[in-house]
Amino acid sequence: MCVDHRITKEEHVRHYHIVGIGLLGVILATGCAGKGERIDLTVPVVSGGDERVVAMSSPTVAIEPFEDHRTDRSRLGTRHHLWGGESHFSFSNGTLSEATAQAFADYLKGKGWNATVAEGNRAAGADMTITGELVDVGVDAQSGIGQTTLNAKSRMVVQVNNHADGSQVRETLTSAGTNQVFWFDPEDAQELLNELYNKNFEKFVTDTVLDGKLLKLR
Repeated sequence: MCVDHRITKEEHVRHYHIVGIGLLGVILATGCAGKGERIDLTVPVVSGGDERVVAMSSPTVAIEPFEDHRTDRSRLGTRHHLWGGESHFSFSNGTLSEATAQAFADYLKGKGWNATVAEGNRAAGADMTITGELVDVGVDAQSGIGQTTLNAKSRMVVQVNNHADGSQVRETLTSAGTNQVFWFDPEDAQELLNELYNKNFEKFVTDTVLDGKLLKLR
């Protein structure tokens, strides 16, 4: 009985040793793989949900592509690998300025607003025009042993020009978020960026109200 018990313990030790070596190998491979690569992110078509707070016969809103005032417009952030080296998050297609305007229009339409993206930077015939500035948008990921920490930020300025009386509404929308995951996946960065965009758009809708053909702060 004693011999059998000792063999069983040795088998368990050997098993844990093998598992430990395998896990270390996976961590090493994951930490080293993909350095210097480009990781594409998008600003997706977001939804304001099923709630419609404004009738579709409401004033027309034209949204122009946002001006990109970010310090580094060539990327959307950096992934820092476990054993050194970096990869960069980049916008996958088109420009962040145009994609942000489209995402904003889609969000507002989901809330029942009569919103469209102004073609050719024109807003002829619209009751109001929305312009904006991208001040700071991006995601950073720091990989460590057994976890990756993601930090994201989204800061934009939105200005509404009411054509009926020439009045303006200007608001700065800022949000930030953090997430920790075991294995890094680009979708984690994508979801965090999406969440911050939605929070900014939600704040804009919460802070404003349509009054006839005018938009005002609450």
